[in-house]
Amino acid sequence: MSANLPDCAVLGAGTMGAQIALSLALGGVKVNLWGRRPESLEPAIERCADGFDFLAVNGLADKSDRAAVLGRIQTHSDLQQAVTAKGFIIEAVAEDIDLKRQLLAQAEEHCRADAILSSTTSALSARAIQSALRNPQNFCIAHYAQPAHLVNLVEVVPGEKTAEAAVEFTTALLKETAKTPVLCPDIPGFLWARIQHAVLREFASLVGKGLVTPEACDTILKQGYAARLPAMGAFEHADLAGLDLMNGDAAKAVWADLANVSDPSETPVGKLFSEGHTGMSSGSGFYDWTKRDPEEFKRKRDEEIVRRVKIQAGGRVELD
Repeated sequence: MSANLPDCAVLGAGTMGAQIALSLALGGVKVNLWGRRPESLEPAIERCADGFDFLAVNGLADKSDRAAVLGRIQTHSDLQQAVTAKGFIIEAVAEDIDLKRQLLAQAEEHCRADAILSSTTSALSARAIQSALRNPQNFCIAHYAQPAHLVNLVEVVPGEKTAEAAVEFTTALLKETAKTPVLCPDIPGFLWARIQHAVLREFASLVGKGLVTPEACDTILKQGYAARLPAMGAFEHADLAGLDLMNGDAAKAVWADLANVSDPSETPVGKLFSEGHTGMSSGSGFYDWTKRDPEEFKRKRDEEIVRRVKIQAGGRVELD
């Protein structure tokens, strides 16, 4: 860890906040984890501990480092105490722009004048968030993808008034904590959520037309398309296949037939929502989560991500 990288504060003691705090602590950073409600702090530390133990069991952390890593995370319910003297402050509260703007503005009142303020929003505008700050030049989004302690990629999104120094600082911090920062434009969804919504829109449209099932779409994505993604991106595939093919009749027919729905409510996503089916939280969505165990699903998801992380790191993976 570089000596010039300062201590950090994570605002929000939910799942994402705990995972970001753990990720920073794993990188050697001292972290203040703030929660508005004091009673939320003990469960947050338990989530950090569970996250570390999962990494250790899977060979991605040394169990002998447990006390040192978790010891770098201190909890606070007093915002001023949490952010004072911290050089990097990132909020990880609900995707509510007014809440984020208010919290960051409050943090700015108590933090160092040169502190970098950040948000892990997945889609809200950096320009809109930083407009609530006295020093908008010191704000830069760092969008960690869930689970933040497993996924290496972090989107770095500057706003209109973000200084280059803030971008460089954020990028350096992420690299020093073993993340892969990618500079993204301040557009709806940045890059990660944007492609995620594009895929969902196309599949939801096909499901709505009765042409395919959600199960078939997810199988195509997981067992087919996603299997080669670590080795080949969209533009690499286009060059490999040949841009002559990508401009041919078959490609033109596909592009012309792709969904262009502009409102999720016009697809099964909106229909299910209108009926009160919100997904795992309600027990049903595209799947019946009373018959599938959500916790088991998330456990297997994390194990699969671990497999991918090991493969990308050049390690050997035991196949069942």
